[in-house]
Amino acid sequence: MDGAPSPASPAGLSAYVVVSQLLGLTLLVTTGAWLGRYRGGVAWHSPLQFNVHPLCMVLGMVFLQGDALLVYRVFRHEAKRSTKALHALLHGLALVIALVGIVAVFEFHQTKGIPDMYSLHSWCGMAAFVLYLLQGLLQ
Repeated sequence: MDGAPSPASPAGLSAYVVVSQLLGLTLLVTTGAWLGRYRGGVAWHSPLQFNVHPLCMVLGMVFLQGDALLVYRVFRHEAKRSTKALHALLHGLALVIALVGIVAVFEFHQTKGIPDMYSLHSWCGMAAFVLYLLQGLLQ
């Protein structure tokens, strides 16, 4: 840009980023503690397989997706190419981790003979995941 100085970051952005990271990490730790203490932990091929779902959804669809959205604000003075790469990497990780959570709940339901997609939660969650996937594919 013709040697023009880059715009300054909005006032207080650093504080908001720190607060958002602390809240996100607190949510992850709280979810992990709840699953460990009150739900018996997390395991794949066991009755605890369902517990993989909330942990993966919080990690993927809340924490990593939120971080991916913040990348362009936090790293606004970095090279555009590296910022885009980090943005895409975080979104990709969020998508894969959320997919693991969806697979975990579908496999758990199949093992227990529970029908899939029987609640409003499952339909809204699947709609959110499919729209997230479509948004990434159509960009």
